[in-house]
Amino acid sequence: MAIITSKVLKLTFLTTGGKSFVISVAQPRENLTLPEAQAVMETVIAKNIFNSPSGELAAIRDIRVVDMTTNDLYDPPVT
Repeated sequence: MAIITSKVLKLTFLTTGGKSFVISVAQPRENLTLPEAQAVMETVIAKNIFNSPSGELAAIRDIRVVDMTTNDLYDPPVT
């Protein structure tokens, strides 16, 4: 049993089809700044790096760092 903490950077884009498209990055740098994240997202949009089922990535919708704590209550026996 263990308590595990982790962080995920969630970069959310708006597509040309009006839907959201999320790119998740595990364990982002602690000192990541908003301008850095915005610059990366603008580059992804400008270079048309990803295409989603609802179209090309068109705009920045949201940027979040999500902290997660997992309390693992059961570890299965090793066989």
